Amino acid sequence: MIFEETFEEWVFSLMLIGFLIWAVFFIISILLAIWVYKDAKKRDMNAVVWLLVVLLTGCCGCIIFLIVRD
Repeated sequence: MIFEETFEEWVFSLMLIGFLIWAVFFIISILLAIWVYKDAKKRDMNAVVWLLVVLLTGCCGCIIFLIVRD
């Protein structure tokens, strides 16, 4: 039948969707880290430390940066 899929195709589809979701979150976290680095540098803060904080903690680090910045 047309709609009959095997188990392997189903698993592959789920893995592909999971990878795409992960890739979107990865790109967003990289863009956030770049923004935080530029903003911290502009405000004479330690930009490298904030870059690492956001890369390691993601959105939580970005929220902390928004609270702490001048």
